[in-house]
Amino acid sequence: MSAINRHLLALILLSFSCSALAELTIKDGYVRGLPPGQPNTAAFMRLVNSGDQDVVITAADSNGAELAEVHSHKHQNGMMSMEKVDQVTVPAKGEFVLAPGKYHLMLIRLTKPLREGDEVEVRLLNGDVELTRATLPVRSVLNER
Repeated sequence: MSAINRHLLALILLSFSCSALAELTIKDGYVRGLPPGQPNTAAFMRLVNSGDQDVVITAADSNGAELAEVHSHKHQNGMMSMEKVDQVTVPAKGEFVLAPGKYHLMLIRLTKPLREGDEVEVRLLNGDVELTRATLPVRSVLNER
């Protein structure tokens, strides 16, 4: 076996062992339902890692939007703004919360209007590798807790 093939085999085995040690689940998730005509919305959830390795999320997608991105809120000079983040890390045996006014999953250019009771699938990825997926209910902004 060539040195390159041994190196590739080692990387494949390492990725399998890391994914076996890391288990990411989505808990308490929902998508914010907004009035008709809104092109974007957000999804909120608790990301729970029951594994022994940190999980790094670098991408997302959804059947409810053309684009899905993790964003953070920033408060600076009395102004609030949002910005895309390149990655978030869910610590081993820990959680990372996406919540209103904090980190959240932006669903950009919705593919259809979302109404209370609809469901939207989201996937969280590391590169092209799916880490987890969930089907989230749409909850009207008037019914958020």
